[in-house]
Amino acid sequence: MNIIIFLVLAMLLAKLLFRYLAPWLLKRFVQKRMKEFGGQFQNFEEENQSGEGRTYGDIRVDHIPQKDEPQKGNVDEEYVDFEEVNEDEQK
Repeated sequence: MNIIIFLVLAMLLAKLLFRYLAPWLLKRFVQKRMKEFGGQFQNFEEENQSGEGRTYGDIRVDHIPQKDEPQKGNVDEEYVDFEEVNEDEQK
């Protein structure tokens, strides 16, 4: 009889823990992560808006590649002409 009472009390205690303690722990975990990621995002914005007079959506190109001569293909390539052969005509 003691085992049954112990199991019932353990189940009720587990139910209470999962109902009240688990959401609180999860909420606290999520809030900590939001603070960490929020701080990283704020640092990112400060680095990118460092007094250059740019606004959100402006585009800055740091490197423009020089235009070289048009490529004429690989020198080692060789064009091979072919003819279709009808096997009925060969016999």
